[in-house]
Amino acid sequence: MIKKSQPKPVDEPDTAQRLLDAAERLFGQHGYDGVGMRMLADEAKANLGAATYHFGSKEALYLETFLRRFRPTSAERLRLLSQAQAEAGTNPLPVEKIVDCMVRPPYLLGLNHPNFHTLLARSLFMPPPFLEAAIHQELGPNDEVFIKAFQNSLPNLPEDLIQLRTMFSMGALLMFSMEMGKLRPASNAKTDESFLRELIRFISAGLQSGPALAAQDLPPVPRRPRSPRKQEA
Repeated sequence: MIKKSQPKPVDEPDTAQRLLDAAERLFGQHGYDGVGMRMLADEAKANLGAATYHFGSKEALYLETFLRRFRPTSAERLRLLSQAQAEAGTNPLPVEKIVDCMVRPPYLLGLNHPNFHTLLARSLFMPPPFLEAAIHQELGPNDEVFIKAFQNSLPNLPEDLIQLRTMFSMGALLMFSMEMGKLRPASNAKTDESFLRELIRFISAGLQSGPALAAQDLPPVPRRPRSPRKQEA
């Protein structure tokens, strides 16, 4: 007797993509605890079994939703900075150039995927416990490279102050990008670039300004744990 083959999940790639898109919207709006797998499946027009088949658990789906845009954007920031440093040679980069490399990729991401920036804001401000390790792993090396670049260009500012102002900068970028995403249908490439240039100028001016407090009076700046470095053989 010929055995019948087991039916394959229907439309696998499209179903997985719909689940990720639905998760991006719903997790951004309601947070991790406010969304269940059945709710996600219904939003994606998929059955609950398909959601479990593709991702296994809600936690795994959240992580994949977060990292699918976050990771390539972080990589693009580093690529732009590395390219700029190679072109500058031994000269320190202008602060505005560093800021451009830092904010351009996430700014464009926010324009094209406003739902993700809502999710990103929630994830950074109120991360589920399991996400914190992933954020540290992804952001740690990225942050260290940009802090070092700013230190080379701003040798008169203490590292703690640069760290603090970089945190301010990313907060401004995130909130502005969320607002820009809402206005996207009424904007155009020229407008988008104009706003980006103003944002870069605004952030750069803050980074380069004189300290408000003497170094000894600056409170300790909260830091993400440094990424563990591989031991050399």
